[in-house]
Amino acid sequence: MKLVRAWSTLASLSFVRLFWSTSTLMVMLPLAGCLLFVLRRHYNHPEFTQREFREFSEFLIVVFASFVVPVCALAFGTASIGGDREDRTLVFLLVRPIPRWLILLAKFSATLPLVLGIVLGSYWLYCRLAGAVGQVAFDLYLPAITYMTLAYVCLFHLFAVSFRHATIIALVYALFMETLIGNLPGIVKRVAVNYYGRSLLYAAGEADGARMPEGFQPLSFVVATWALAGIAIGGLILACVVFSRREYRDLT
Repeated sequence: MKLVRAWSTLASLSFVRLFWSTSTLMVMLPLAGCLLFVLRRHYNHPEFTQREFREFSEFLIVVFASFVVPVCALAFGTASIGGDREDRTLVFLLVRPIPRWLILLAKFSATLPLVLGIVLGSYWLYCRLAGAVGQVAFDLYLPAITYMTLAYVCLFHLFAVSFRHATIIALVYALFMETLIGNLPGIVKRVAVNYYGRSLLYAAGEADGARMPEGFQPLSFVVATWALAGIAIGGLILACVVFSRREYRDLT
């Protein structure tokens, strides 16, 4: 019972701390840019053409899913543990009689609802403002956006417990390495979360007019879904193992 109370207290305090942080301001900039794009395109028609659906799908896949989602996930995922590490307050958590894995799960429990709320809330708003084309796209792409967000949050928690400057490393990975690796031929691109997410997105929207880039070889919907689930579960378990065993000598 004491461990449950400790977990809930740490999770609630971490949620408030993350919400009222510079990370929230950081993610508002790309979200505002996406909002301006949707408003200026005037998608709010009662009916839509295949061209409009293709254009809106490209915005969701290339901009929102490939850029905004990882930015939101890394902004809060790396700050959950990384913020305490940078402020040197992590040592006060580690000396408490609480298992380290429970500390990490509390941080994760605070981060995931916040990231999902921002990502899915903004996604719903963009689709709502886009009218009929947005209503169709919302149902089609919602599972893929959710799976990608979950995988990124777990992966960036692993970054946070493994690296000293996790935010910088995660930013380089999400914006540069994934873009480069995810478009390479062969099996190299399968180390990128973005590749599995795009496979889901193109599979969901191809029948309605979403255009797949030339040379892109997607996985099936089932395989891509299990791959993202494996990244999420494996990343979180590995993060718990690393956090439980690693000595953070830079805290003193």
